Amino acid sequence: MTIPLAVLAILSVIGGWIGVGEKNPFHDFLAPVFSQYSQGFEASAVSGEEVAGYTSYTPPQEGFFTTEHILMAAAICTFLAGLGLAWYLYYKRPDLPPKYAASFRGLYDTLSNKYYVDEFYGAAIIRPIIAFSTAVLWKTIDAGVIDGTLNETAAASSDVSDAFRRMQSGNIRSYAGWVAAGAAAVIAFMVWTGSAR
Repeated sequence: MTIPLAVLAILSVIGGWIGVGEKNPFHDFLAPVFSQYSQGFEASAVSGEEVAGYTSYTPPQEGFFTTEHILMAAAICTFLAGLGLAWYLYYKRPDLPPKYAASFRGLYDTLSNKYYVDEFYGAAIIRPIIAFSTAVLWKTIDAGVIDGTLNETAAASSDVSDAFRRMQSGNIRSYAGWVAAGAAAVIAFMVWTGSAR
């Protein structure tokens, strides 16, 4: 994680300086994309009315202490304070972190376990999905319906083929009996249809 965090830190420093100063290259770069909105803002600034659902245009603040500079200074001060605290606790006085962890066990465990987000996610989402997939999708639909249908079809085909296989025994008497039974069935059908008319 050290290398990705270092890359992100460098990009944050570079990205933070893009919009600093009166000449904003990022604003100029996006000007063609937002030109229709900027024209509406400028028109609303002149007329004092709301244009196309947007509030009136407010020009950027002039001077050194703009909102951007204040937020940048606050972020840098927070970074320096965190850096100094980390240096003091883990370099100058490495005996203090275990004492603080023992004194604030609940807070330490909460932060160490990342606010138990993974545990909550696993209990609320992952385990129910696994249980539903196991009970319904796998055992009921896959094994019961799909595999069951195919297995029963295969078993029925096997039973029918066994029945036909037994009919073809190679015994001439058996064949003659089946021919006689078929002829009797045809004669009975013809007599029944003739009598029905």
